[in-house]
This record gives sequence, C-alpha cells and structure tokens, in this order.
Amino acid sequence: MNNFQANFPLTYQLLGAWFSDIDYEDITYEEVIENYKKVTKKQNLELLKLELPKLKKELDKNTIDHQYISHLSNIYFENNDDVLKWLNEISTYLEEN
Repeated sequence: MNNFQANFPLTYQLLGAWFSDIDYEDITYEEVIENYKKVTKKQNLELLKLELPKLKKELDKNTIDHQYISHLSNIYFENNDDVLKWLNEISTYLEEN
C-alpha cells in the first residue's frame, strides 16, 4: 500500500479527492466522473485510463486489498471483486463522452 500513490498517482487523487465526500454531496459515481472529466487535462484522463487496468491486475493478485481502496475512497467494499466491479463501472464512465 505504501507504493499505491507512487504507482497509481492519478487513481490515488481521483479516489481520495473526488470520492471521499460523495456521501455528503448526494451525487452518483457517474456525476463524480463527469465533474472530474470537466476539470482534468485530457492527457491526465488518458493516463488514468492506463492506470486502472494495472490496478485491476493488482487487485486480482491480491497485492492491493479492498480495505485500502475503501479507506481511500470512503466507499465500503465487501471484497476485491466488489472493487473490481466498481472500477469497471468507473472505467466505463471515463470512456463516455
């Protein structure tokens, strides 16, 4: 987990800054991503899209734990599969125009 921020800097920023207060804002995950896309440079969006598959591989290998992602994003996940499903949803939102 110590290397998460170094290995996934844009994902770290997205989860920690954009999802951590979602309960208070009463918005959907899709709205969070839409807001993020409005203020993020295209280059960073593309880099984030490259980080997410790498993160999914680490979750598959259990080198990153769902509890860490839960803590960072302030979203409860039951297990790594739960996080993977959610990240797939986030990836879809990132691809939409």
